[in-house]
Amino acid sequence: MHHPRHSRIIRNFRLAACLLILKRLVLIAVLPCCVAGILAHRHAWVLTGLSLILLGIILGVLQRIFAASAKCPLCMMPPLGRSGCVKHRRVRSLFGSKRSLVAISILFRGWFRCPYCNEPTEMSLKSGHHSG
Repeated sequence: MHHPRHSRIIRNFRLAACLLILKRLVLIAVLPCCVAGILAHRHAWVLTGLSLILLGIILGVLQRIFAASAKCPLCMMPPLGRSGCVKHRRVRSLFGSKRSLVAISILFRGWFRCPYCNEPTEMSLKSGHHSG
């Protein structure tokens, strides 16, 4: 199992994973909020839905920033970012998203399998490495 070289990279992986999941949850809540507001003629609900869209955009920008610097220690690709490169043929997905599965794995298992090289990476430093 591979390990990131610096604790900063581990922190960026965890932040990017949290932001990705939070962004997905916020954007899922937008549609029901807006539709219910329009059907019930509640402008506050529609405004809440529109503000959730803005929050989703902000979370998406922050997620891309942190995901760009969180790279697989083996293939140096960002597993939580969009790169346009070909994914490994055996990589699994969660609800059609490979990045969501990586994010859930980082947050709940403490390791992930890279969607590009299909190698596992543990969210801890190797013993003997510095944490800078």
